[in-house]
Amino acid sequence: MIKGRYDDENLKWIPLLIGLVLLIPFALKGMTFSYKYYIYILNTIGIYIILTVGLDLLSGYAGLISLGHAAFMAIGAYTSAILVDQAGLPFMFSLILSPLIAGCFGFIIGFPALRVSGMYLGLTTMGFGFIIRRLIIALREWTQGSAGLVVSPPNIFGFTIKGDWANYFLVWTLAVLVIIGARRIVKSKIGRAFMAIRDSEQAAEASGINLAKYKMFSFFISGSLAGLSGVLMAHTNHFISTDHFDSMLSIYFIIMVLVGGAGTVYGAVLGTLFIVLLDNLFVPELETLLHTMFSIESGEMESFIFGLVMFLFIIFQPTGLYGMWLKMRIYWKLFPFNPKQRFT
Repeated sequence: MIKGRYDDENLKWIPLLIGLVLLIPFALKGMTFSYKYYIYILNTIGIYIILTVGLDLLSGYAGLISLGHAAFMAIGAYTSAILVDQAGLPFMFSLILSPLIAGCFGFIIGFPALRVSGMYLGLTTMGFGFIIRRLIIALREWTQGSAGLVVSPPNIFGFTIKGDWANYFLVWTLAVLVIIGARRIVKSKIGRAFMAIRDSEQAAEASGINLAKYKMFSFFISGSLAGLSGVLMAHTNHFISTDHFDSMLSIYFIIMVLVGGAGTVYGAVLGTLFIVLLDNLFVPELETLLHTMFSIESGEMESFIFGLVMFLFIIFQPTGLYGMWLKMRIYWKLFPFNPKQRFT
């Protein structure tokens, strides 16, 4: 009997993850009166997970640096808002088309990756982010410029999804599908090609891997997922502007990937969860305390905390949260000298 392609992968986590996602909002509703705020935070986490998983495929697996993913997110958000509210297209159609358009922009930005790498590629993608922001302002006839654009709620098969509670199930359904799809890509020929390019372009090319094809494809996938997160952000928050997609947001996403563990899909999920919870639950309380005690401005403290977190992880835990979890799991599996094997 021929062994299946994915028979060696433990898939027991999939129904557990789906069950946990479905259970969380009901548990929060029964535990706290301010559950709507926590549902909003969870929606933000789900939207960002879609983007950071795509960014991890690009930077963590293919080794291509991007400092302009907020721009791809903006393309998806504004494209969907224009298609749905101004062109009158159904939301479901826009949910497919807008990410593809953002992916095409990613494909175009992939061309510089054929000639430059490292810091130069990062600066190129950052420059792309500045260009997109200026285009949004210039095309104010459709985008309303820097004043921002009001976006309608998502409508699926005639049913309008209103409120964070209903949006939660839409956002997290897509987030779970993206996580599962990313795992499939990583385990496939495409994922192995990405990792080969990341480790050594010369060795990958010598082994027959088409560098141009896979680099462009990695930008297309990553741009499409960023565009998908932009669509969800626009239609669940109901308002978008250029302030939502500045260059700091792109760095924010890079921090999530690094803190979670670059080159691991689960690391992108953990990093996003950690940073968004830190930003929304712990940083405001700490800012209030320090402002009262030392008159420190809130914006300064937020930048300081995220800079410190990234610094500490890079120095003391470069493999991120997921790498920390793997070390703990291996330690307890072998301690003391793997007791399970002694009695079998």
